[in-house]
Amino acid sequence: MSSAEKSESGRSSGPSASPVAGRARAALAIALVLVVALIAAVATWVISDRTHAPSARQLSPKVQVAAGSDHVDPFAGLVIRVPEGWRAESGELLFGSTAMSPERAAPAQSDGVVLVGGLTEDLFDPRESDNRLAAITLANGMGPILLPVPGQAVDERVEELSTRVGDGWSVSFRVIPSAPQDVVGPEGALVYSAVVGQGAQRYWLTYVGRPGDGTVPSPTAEWADEIVERLRLSEAAYTPAGQPGAPA
Repeated sequence: MSSAEKSESGRSSGPSASPVAGRARAALAIALVLVVALIAAVATWVISDRTHAPSARQLSPKVQVAAGSDHVDPFAGLVIRVPEGWRAESGELLFGSTAMSPERAAPAQSDGVVLVGGLTEDLFDPRESDNRLAAITLANGMGPILLPVPGQAVDERVEELSTRVGDGWSVSFRVIPSAPQDVVGPEGALVYSAVVGQGAQRYWLTYVGRPGDGTVPSPTAEWADEIVERLRLSEAAYTPAGQPGAPA
């Protein structure tokens, strides 16, 4: 399995991509201000009085995801497994159509957000069918937007995935901040993106996470892989347009 090339800049970027990827990243950057608004909106429902079992996020990736519950995204026509200790909400978001975050954030800092949706042309050129390239593009584009921290990409990882909605790839790397700051600790933050499926039915998931405190680790790339591998089409996705139950 080949590794993606490290970024030559000091910013939080990962594997390199083609000019197509560059255009996609430019489109993502234009929406930076709106994404900040999205994150703020997500934060309003992330922090709640509900708590999960203290050991929930210390379970293995496979067990934590398997112990979760299914969430139907009517916009993407997907059934998404929400891991134990996390919550999901779907809507017409700027990026994707479902956002997931921990049921309760750490007292001082949030420890991650997951975005899921159908792969649309505003994120990636639909004429380019390479899911590996699409995953690289999303990781390089979403990473700096959701985690605007200058740093060095390390521990780069590229994995082939097989899911119920089609095959694809995941790309991840850890961003080590170039200078001490409050957003990310010295251990860094994880940036992960995956793209699966083919043709008009291609889907993506991006996860940006960092430790919420000094004792409970944030989920890993393998954890995100488990969510992607459990994606499946909802019943509405199989209903012909114009029939009862078909997506609007």
